[in-house]
Amino acid sequence: MRVLLLNKYAYVTGGADRLCLALARALRERDHEVALLSTTSERNLEEEGVFISPSVTHQTRGALSPVRAAGVFGRALWNPSAARAMHELLRDFRPDVVHAHKLYPQLSVAPVVVARRAGVPVVQTLHDYEFMAANPLDARGGTLDRRESRSSYRLLNSATFVVRRRAHVRAIDEWIAVSDYVATAHARRGIRSTVIANFADVEPAAPAPLSDRHGVAFLGTLSPEKGAPDVLRLAEALPDLSVLVAGRGQLESLVTRRAERLPNLVFRGHLDPLAATELVRSAFAVVVPSRWEEPGALVALEAMAVGTPIVAYRRGGLSEYVSRSGAGLVVEADPSALSTAVRRLLDDRDLWRTCAAAGIRASHTMFSKESHTTAVLGVYERARAAR
Repeated sequence: MRVLLLNKYAYVTGGADRLCLALARALRERDHEVALLSTTSERNLEEEGVFISPSVTHQTRGALSPVRAAGVFGRALWNPSAARAMHELLRDFRPDVVHAHKLYPQLSVAPVVVARRAGVPVVQTLHDYEFMAANPLDARGGTLDRRESRSSYRLLNSATFVVRRRAHVRAIDEWIAVSDYVATAHARRGIRSTVIANFADVEPAAPAPLSDRHGVAFLGTLSPEKGAPDVLRLAEALPDLSVLVAGRGQLESLVTRRAERLPNLVFRGHLDPLAATELVRSAFAVVVPSRWEEPGALVALEAMAVGTPIVAYRRGGLSEYVSRSGAGLVVEADPSALSTAVRRLLDDRDLWRTCAAAGIRASHTMFSKESHTTAVLGVYERARAAR
């Protein structure tokens, strides 16, 4: 089968990028042909496909002039370069199915509309809530973005939501949701999906023994939504515990200042994938205190794969992943509950071993690359048969 993947980045900026790129490798391992439509960057991890110039990136988005911002706005609604790239791929690559991941604002709706008009089945993965809310973090379904603090971001999110809802949704043949929570939230707004859990693309290795593990780790975007302030409060509540933080984001300066004051708080900055995996593998536990309805956090799956127990908040698909696997503890979204659960894991070594073993089992069954890829291929076949 020839599969064309659409994603705004061909390198890793977040979980959706990681999953898309891992899926490309998994499909090739099964002898399927894979190409990408994405944006150009010296950091790209893919070469097969067509890559267009990005109108904006995470690094440049906050410093655009009014003229450039207007251009970004227009291309977020319809990017002619992305449309031309799709026409080129339809002609030269001739995909059997198109699988879209995260497209906005860089690629716009253009690629999926062009594919739909050409009669190629289109599959869309729901990585967040962007097709039911203006702000992709809003699981309540608001049609205007009132969460984002920057006015230019709010305007762009609200404007593109009209396109996402009216044009993008109509161009999709099959939907994939990364958790039951995400599927249920979208079903209430008319989008029916197949639930296929994420998987961790982690090289298999024997878990580090308990005696070699040290500290509690947090890896992710340093933002309120991801619970970074709660991790800082954890370090304050448990001064005898090393709290290791890795990532970047809007609260990076706050984390840096707090690490200078708290001897048990260690800020590792941004880590490459290998270093991040090693940090998870050597930690006593991983905390995932997300304050938004986390669809299906990959860091939790990566912890499972290396036998590291998880403490997570009861939010979204994240709590599904942890509770159904038995790979850790799920608590209410409260810093005191977080510190109590971490202390419980520290004090109860039998519980720790039970969670570690359950995580490894789950990574080989319900959250495996093989099960994910098989299920995705089933959705592809269903989309093709419907055409």
